[in-house]
Amino acid sequence: MIFPTLEFFLFFSFVFLANWYILPFLFPKHEIRKKVIHIFLLVMSYIFYMSWNWKFGGLILLSTIIDFVLADLIHESKNQSARKWMIVTSLVLNLVFILGFFKYYDFLSHNLNSLLQYIGLPGLFPILKIVLPVGVSFYTFQSLSYTIDVYRGVIPSEKNFIRFALFVSFFPQLVAGPIVTAKSFLPQLQTEKRLEDIPFRKAIRYFLLGYFKKVVLSDNISPISDLIFKDPGNYSTEALWLAALLFWVQVYCDFSGYTDMAYSAALLLGYELPENFRMPYISQSVTEHWRRWHITLSSWLRDYVYISLGGNRAGKFRHRFNVWFTMFVAGIWHGANWTFFVWGSIQGGFLMVESMIKEWKAQFFPDLKPSPFWEKLLTPTRILYASIVCITFGVIFRAANLDMAFQFIHGMYSYQAGELRPYMLKQGVPAILAVIVGHYLGWLIFEKGKEFRIPAWLEFTLYPILVFVLAILSPDGEIPFIYFDF
Repeated sequence: MIFPTLEFFLFFSFVFLANWYILPFLFPKHEIRKKVIHIFLLVMSYIFYMSWNWKFGGLILLSTIIDFVLADLIHESKNQSARKWMIVTSLVLNLVFILGFFKYYDFLSHNLNSLLQYIGLPGLFPILKIVLPVGVSFYTFQSLSYTIDVYRGVIPSEKNFIRFALFVSFFPQLVAGPIVTAKSFLPQLQTEKRLEDIPFRKAIRYFLLGYFKKVVLSDNISPISDLIFKDPGNYSTEALWLAALLFWVQVYCDFSGYTDMAYSAALLLGYELPENFRMPYISQSVTEHWRRWHITLSSWLRDYVYISLGGNRAGKFRHRFNVWFTMFVAGIWHGANWTFFVWGSIQGGFLMVESMIKEWKAQFFPDLKPSPFWEKLLTPTRILYASIVCITFGVIFRAANLDMAFQFIHGMYSYQAGELRPYMLKQGVPAILAVIVGHYLGWLIFEKGKEFRIPAWLEFTLYPILVFVLAILSPDGEIPFIYFDF
């Protein structure tokens, strides 16, 4: 089940009523009620996850048991050598035997077989056509954050298996993030939840905003983007640029729309998820873009990959490698395709170069600072630079393979004749403008502190009208979230 459906509405309505009314009525004592609610939310989370494929409920349970047991052993052990072996075991079991097998086995087997055949040997590795479990990349990273933090002494091990299992499988963000760390979520399970503390207006706004992004914008333009990406040689340069821009809109609205609805659902149950997007398309550099896009993944990679490699404490060469490699890992995390490997390498290259330029500026021109006049002129130029990089190389991220990606980019920068159907502009341009306007309003509200006060009576009066308008603008059929494939 996915968020913008009647099925999820009925599911969540039951969870909400049981969480706030039925279970508190049946179990009035606070401590007992809290335990029962945790068990209930855990069961509902597994039902939600297993609605895609019931078999994968065992996989997430296995991952949960592995890290729960190993983290407790790490916390209790005084032997540093034994602790290292246990954290390595956790990493290997999660990254190799769970994430690696399900996500990368067929990709590696296919490429190894091709290599063997190229040198005249028969392929040795069977292609298993493994079905990728929904959300495996997200909950694996969440669970790993717990064992690593316990190993580092940041948090103690969680002694209650139900609470830990709920942290790993909490259904609002389970299948497409944001990636939640144990140190931010487990303490929330200890606090008392009260219905009167729920910010309903905020939660409703986030859900409606997420629905608008996902269903009205992303789902309406995805057929255009998909059609052009399927056969880039058949379309004109203008159409290719339009498709690249529309994918820029589609992936943002799809993913951030999921995050907004996940944030709303969690908030209505008394839990707060971390911010995952902050107007990424107003970034003035590629580095800033990755501080604003999929923030929880960038933060996870910074805390558990970049810092583990030595961060900026190593020598200059090692520091630059760390910057590049961290972004390369981000590319691999997204999927088993050479497009993601190349995309991650290119993004890492931009981060590395920008880091080097920043170092050189601090070293050779420490007092160089543009005047306010030049700053106003440079700001849109920097935004344009970051946007062109993201849009252009986003083609590699989206394309089915590298050949199609390079054909697409070649057509963008070397004029070619072809189709550009009027309906593509009619549907695509308003979606692009909607994201631009949305980013401007978000910049005013979240970064400039602008307040738009709407009376509660007026807001709740407008909700039925808004729901009706959203229903009219929604396309027929359900389109899965893009990040379900990651």
